[in-house]
Amino acid sequence: MDAATSGRSWRRAVGALAVAAVLALASASAPAATTYTHGGWCKAGSSAAWRRTLSHHVTAVSKTTAMVPLALAHDGRSFFAEVYSPRFSGVARVESRTSAVMRIKAFPDPKFDQAWGAFDGRWLVWNEYHGFDSFDDFTTWAWDSRTRKLTQIGAATRGPNGQFWESPWRGADVRRGIATWVQGVGPDELGEVHSYNLQSGRDLVVRHGHPGGGFLLDHHLVVWTEASARGVPTRMHAASALTGRPVSLPRALRGLRNVTGLQTDGRRIGYPDARYKSLWWAPALGAQPHEVVGTRHLDHVDNSVSVGGRYVGFGVFPDVYVADTKTRRYIEVSTNGGSAFVDSRTLLVVHGPRRKVLHAILRMALVPLRDLPPIPACR
Repeated sequence: MDAATSGRSWRRAVGALAVAAVLALASASAPAATTYTHGGWCKAGSSAAWRRTLSHHVTAVSKTTAMVPLALAHDGRSFFAEVYSPRFSGVARVESRTSAVMRIKAFPDPKFDQAWGAFDGRWLVWNEYHGFDSFDDFTTWAWDSRTRKLTQIGAATRGPNGQFWESPWRGADVRRGIATWVQGVGPDELGEVHSYNLQSGRDLVVRHGHPGGGFLLDHHLVVWTEASARGVPTRMHAASALTGRPVSLPRALRGLRNVTGLQTDGRRIGYPDARYKSLWWAPALGAQPHEVVGTRHLDHVDNSVSVGGRYVGFGVFPDVYVADTKTRRYIEVSTNGGSAFVDSRTLLVVHGPRRKVLHAILRMALVPLRDLPPIPACR
């Protein structure tokens, strides 16, 4: 597997686009992952307090209904998810304490459609993928949580042969009322980076070339990966999401090559390296990233990294960890696959499935950060 495209291939091989590829591969009999640190974060010992806290905050509906989280709702009590049930399959908001499911948009194909997106506190934006093994046939949607208005803001296009142009593996992103996504528009992976103003409805193409997946940073910066030529390592590029003009990259992104799994809360970044062998972290966009966790042997850091303030979620299959960047410690929160979503208010731990089915039951625990016990001392 090519290091530069391992994120795309990994997600295509499974189907649960909104979470780590490890979800569909989880097995209770899988061997324990091996991590190491050298001057980075240290692995804490097991904690009964953490196990009790996660058990106390399990979302009841997740034990009976198949769903895959899309994004946290930034309110400390709910999240957005793909829901698959006999009564409804589509995008919904899930209230953790009451298990109430508020329907937002049904999938045209309730069995094989999927979503992958983000929430900025007001707007939920996602790509709706039609089919379980391709990123090329999709529509892009925006839902305003204040007015509950649903709007289609983009769609994949077809070539002369009727097939959809190839698009990158990353879903739509949104920050401060600006949405971005990358879609194929021609042969040889020709594509465009879109910046869509959700207030005005203006759709601005900030790049026409051969971009990879895009994302947004604070101060209305849109960033994407792109290589200068075939076979050359990809670099990060940036433009103003408001004007489309190229801008200088923040220091944290300047040295990155072939990185496809980067995640950010707009101010900080975390990502697996190009070979998915180690986790890197920068506490500010003006800081130089440094390696904080490494893996040995056949283990890899997967593409489920999540960044929210001082906390970072990441996975080394079959284990899932949550790190406190202030104390420089991380703790295991799942041993059977899954992922961890985190923002400035909430932690969502998603456990892997107990059996391999198309839409598995994934037990989830949504915990307000104020309820988290301290991460214990390292072993």
